[in-house]
Amino acid sequence: MWKMNKYTFLCVLCILCIVRSATTSKAEPSSQDITIKLRIKRQSCQDGTYQHEDKTCCLCSAGYHLDSHCSMNLDYGTCIHCEPGRTYNSYPNFLDSCEPCTSCNPKANLEVEDKCTTFRDTVCRCQQGHYCDKGKVHCRACYPCTICGDEGTKVACTTTNNTICHDDQKQGGGRSHAAVLGSVMVFAVCLIFCCLRRNNKCCFGKKLGQNGGLTKMANRSSEVAMEIQPLRGIDLWPHLLDIAKTLGWKDMKQVAERSGMTIATIEFHQLNYPNDTQEQCSSLLRAWVENEGMTTASETLIQTLRRMEKNAKADNIIAIISSKENTV
Repeated sequence: MWKMNKYTFLCVLCILCIVRSATTSKAEPSSQDITIKLRIKRQSCQDGTYQHEDKTCCLCSAGYHLDSHCSMNLDYGTCIHCEPGRTYNSYPNFLDSCEPCTSCNPKANLEVEDKCTTFRDTVCRCQQGHYCDKGKVHCRACYPCTICGDEGTKVACTTTNNTICHDDQKQGGGRSHAAVLGSVMVFAVCLIFCCLRRNNKCCFGKKLGQNGGLTKMANRSSEVAMEIQPLRGIDLWPHLLDIAKTLGWKDMKQVAERSGMTIATIEFHQLNYPNDTQEQCSSLLRAWVENEGMTTASETLIQTLRRMEKNAKADNIIAIISSKENTV
């Protein structure tokens, strides 16, 4: 009887030891278990993380912007969806707002190819019969395709390349004739000027008092024609920042008014950038260039400044355009 009690006691003792061991194992998880849980938590930040103060927060997904930061490590803050058709964010971010969608300006011969979504900007393309060789991302305006004459088309116009005609020599000949005509005009003006200086008379025997006014007008017209000729077809877009700095808000506003832009449109650009006249001027200048046409805006701007008697600014802008075009 005593032996049976002894064996029973030993069995009970073994069972108690096993139960205690199992309880201790559940109460104290291993370092391996902690590592696995941490990895799972980190994987919840699917788009990456960023640092805010002493916390590591999850980035908002594309199509959202951040409203408030996280309160716990490796957790999301408050992310707000971008407004469909108006704003977007292409990448995971912690920005406090979404980017505005690009507008395809029909006055710049652009149209929508792909509409703006909350995670992708608008994609613009040239209207039919127009092209832009700067690529879709950098294209701000499209130009009319060249129409070939009797020589025929060698390469048709596409949205990214202008037409190539079979006989380029005719175009070159036209430019040569224009150059010869310009040289003749310059020579004639110089000849008249020399006659006036030597004899105080014009070459046809009339005194300066009788015909001097007409000669001065002819000289001025020739100077304007020579000044405007190199500006034709120049794209002002690469020069806008320097031109805006030269113009200033007051004169840019006057140029816009003389060109027919409404007061409401001008004030819109002014109110968009309060207390920043540089940005006001740049914004209004961009809108004015698109409205006037990319290939004619340069000569229109110079002629308008001349009429405003802002000759110094006109000369400075011509120098800006010429210096940059020569370095290209």
